[in-house]
Amino acid sequence: MNSMLKKTILVLGIETSCDDTSIAIIRGEVGATDRRPTILAAQSFSQETLLRKWGGVVPEIAARNHTLKLTPLLEQCFQDSALKPAQIDLIGVTTHPGLLGPLLTGLNHAKTLALFFEKPILPVNHLYAHLEAIHLTNPISYPYLGLLVSGGHSLFTLVTSAQEFSILGSTLDDAAGEAFDKAGKLMGLGYPAGRIIDQLAKEGDPHKYKFPIGLQRSADTMMSFSGVKTSMRSFLEKNPSFIHTRAEKAQDESFSQEIKDLSASYQHAIVSALTLKTKYALKKAAAMGHANIPIVLGGGVACNSYLRKELQRLFPSVYCVEPQFCTDNGAMIANYALRTASLKVDFPGCLKMDARGRFVDKAYGRKSDRQ
Repeated sequence: MNSMLKKTILVLGIETSCDDTSIAIIRGEVGATDRRPTILAAQSFSQETLLRKWGGVVPEIAARNHTLKLTPLLEQCFQDSALKPAQIDLIGVTTHPGLLGPLLTGLNHAKTLALFFEKPILPVNHLYAHLEAIHLTNPISYPYLGLLVSGGHSLFTLVTSAQEFSILGSTLDDAAGEAFDKAGKLMGLGYPAGRIIDQLAKEGDPHKYKFPIGLQRSADTMMSFSGVKTSMRSFLEKNPSFIHTRAEKAQDESFSQEIKDLSASYQHAIVSALTLKTKYALKKAAAMGHANIPIVLGGGVACNSYLRKELQRLFPSVYCVEPQFCTDNGAMIANYALRTASLKVDFPGCLKMDARGRFVDKAYGRKSDRQ
């Protein structure tokens, strides 16, 4: 009997698209879009400490650490949930987009489980999963405008179902998260700098220094964050005393008020660009027949407190993915697999599955994914 015919199923989620190794097991009802699944177990390992000395992600190091951590995390999840691998009905695994080495590491583990227990695999676009993670805590109705902001992607999508995403706009160059992290590295704030800038900015003046708002004069949904990053580099070249050389944590008392003001001003420019373009994205959605729809904010940068506050101040219906589900995590992968269970690839066909690194062609903002 096909396990997908069962109303309630057990789903294993595996996420290794970048530097976080994350596993989760959930129980949920197929097709029950108005009910939250139950998270039975969730385990993650962050490589932040390991990668801090490099100032960012090194794909080879990330893939090697995924290999070391996946099996222990899987064993811990099965122990926490009191389940056995044979009881899992569906395996969801991130296959795109991301770093190919890390992606293939997670996919090969999924294939190994599928081979031993003859289970189906569902390939997950983890960008979609970031937005649909809202249903882990707030089951909202479709359609909605999704704003996905992460270290590698910044895009607007019109989401009309768990399987229907239309890209309304994206960044032409750098992602917002990249702009945060690169600027923080230039400032000497440590890694990951986006979180540190957010903390420092809470005690800073967002109007003290002026940074450019990307594509401010273009009345469309395309974004750009390379200009603000370049502006920060130029500012620091002219004002080298602002470069912080000692602290690793935002709570460090050695952070000067000038650095707090600089962080707040830089953050303000990035958030202003995102909120400005959100207005155009809503107009574009309305022109497509979807007016007055809610906004869902997801992705790693969705943890940014100032972005969350500004979106909720400016727009009436804003739903933010909870911080624990914003960064790459296995629960969002399992959740998306549950919500799109009909897309599963049965055994043994799933053993031919591959991974893809790209999703959006930044040069033109076009969708290159064909899932």
